[in-house]
Amino acid sequence: MNDQRKVLVRAESRRITVPGADGATETLAYPGVTLTRVIPGTPDDELWLPMGDQPSEVDDEVLVTALREAFRWGCGLP
Repeated sequence: MNDQRKVLVRAESRRITVPGADGATETLAYPGVTLTRVIPGTPDDELWLPMGDQPSEVDDEVLVTALREAFRWGCGLP
């Protein structure tokens, strides 16, 4: 395993502010998972994947593939 590479996995929401119907702004939150690839303490790459209330099989496969690729990268594998 390559001790210089680390993968951080965290659940977090992304928030955006949009104009509402009445002219006021409205904040929307989207839950998701963030995968951060870190090389000697410095973030190198980040991927955020949304998590819906009713995930599909495709959503699950995208997450599994992203996790697999990130963990392989963390081990120094192609």
